[in-house]
Amino acid sequence: MTTPVRRTLLSLAAASLLAAALPATAAPWAEVGDRALRSDIELLAARGLIEGPTTTWPLPVGFLAPLQDAGRLAKQPEFIQFAAARVLAKLRASSRSAGLTPAAEVRFASEPNLIRDFGRSAQDQLDARVGLNYDSDAFAANLRVGTITRLDGNDSRFALDGTYATALLGNLQLYGGWVDKWYGPGHVSSLILSNNARPFPKIGITRNNPKAFETPWLSWLGKFQIDFFVGLLEEDSREDRNTGFGALRISIEPVKDLELTVSRLSQFCGGDNVCKPFRAAFNINNTDNDRNASNDEGSFEIKYTYDFNVLSFSPYLQISNEDTGPFTHSYETYLGGFSWAGPWGTNGTSWRLVAEYTDSRATLDAFGFQTRLPGFAYNNDQYTDGFRYRGRTLGFSQDSDSTLFTLSGLLATTNGWTWRAAYHNSHINTAELAAIQATGSFLRNVVSAQPVTVNQFEAGVTIPWRGFTFDLGARYQDKQPFPDVGSQVNVELGVQYRF
Repeated sequence: MTTPVRRTLLSLAAASLLAAALPATAAPWAEVGDRALRSDIELLAARGLIEGPTTTWPLPVGFLAPLQDAGRLAKQPEFIQFAAARVLAKLRASSRSAGLTPAAEVRFASEPNLIRDFGRSAQDQLDARVGLNYDSDAFAANLRVGTITRLDGNDSRFALDGTYATALLGNLQLYGGWVDKWYGPGHVSSLILSNNARPFPKIGITRNNPKAFETPWLSWLGKFQIDFFVGLLEEDSREDRNTGFGALRISIEPVKDLELTVSRLSQFCGGDNVCKPFRAAFNINNTDNDRNASNDEGSFEIKYTYDFNVLSFSPYLQISNEDTGPFTHSYETYLGGFSWAGPWGTNGTSWRLVAEYTDSRATLDAFGFQTRLPGFAYNNDQYTDGFRYRGRTLGFSQDSDSTLFTLSGLLATTNGWTWRAAYHNSHINTAELAAIQATGSFLRNVVSAQPVTVNQFEAGVTIPWRGFTFDLGARYQDKQPFPDVGSQVNVELGVQYRF
């Protein structure tokens, strides 16, 4: 078969997939947890087929509306057409048809993953839930009821994770429930908010479509996204019970392919702390002489994407500070990385390669790497549980005073299969923080009380089949966090079914 004929057939196949994938009732958003979906969306954004910031997740379906322009997509290379087809097919699978439909998901793991990235993985050895989905043009809801437990039944926890409701009000999307969030350009980590910890209940508002302001005074901001929510860290074991949590995130695209983002997260009320949520929201000054009655984190991010017609390249940076700043006495932590993507062969398959480094050893001043402050990331003397929920950090999976380097690859095929592999080098905790932690101080690393260096290799595949999605993974790590010793091999199986 000649190359032009083959390309024509591939284009027709992609076009038929696109036509079949256009959902009459759109899913409310692209959820956190699907690596291949995020890779496809970023690939399409690099080609200009999706416009606006793409580092605030879940990503509302309004961002993906341009993909329904089949004529525009028909002019793209095969691997772009198939990426669009996969995105739209997953939206259709997520949205089902209008009305109530049941759903189920179960994940088994010999041990939960030490290093958690954007992808969905088990929170314990057994992570299972069943529920109902409802979709209409302006309203969607998911009910999920399940358990997270050891296989022997010990430490069983009731879970409503994934339960939420959303409603469209013009271009505003209102939401509430146990929604996983991901704030940041990183594919492996986020310094401020990720799916490392289980989702806590929250209510919020975001924009469904990132369209720019029409007024000349603000149109220079370009396409933009705003996400705001308030929530409750309501776990029984928390020392500061019923701690409030708020977040505001603003992303702009003043120049095509350049995304700039600022975020502010705040803990307020809870336990014996002074409960002044409005003061916490508006008082950004926080020094030893003028202390705010809250525990705050801020971040600045920059991401640039350049498309070389075939390959696309994205460098990105995230900087987080604790309580003060932004430049002096800012207690900064850092994340940086590069992402490359392009076609694999000529049959519509695409690949993505990511190199990323995260450092949660706080510096006294911005980029002042000569002065480190042990234990300042994620810890606070007013809120001694810190920026954590149910035993896990809300941001970086390796917690305070740790570094993580990752090299990962992903291959998305035209039949929907996704292959992945990664190498991680993690330095968890430091001798300085371990010595402080041994005294019983609130400054700590909850992953390992002693310094340990872990090398981890992992590989996996995700396979769609009819209404099922199977996810298989295997991991080898040469060491374990203290007090465990020795190497470990872990396997994980996830099965999702939409009726």
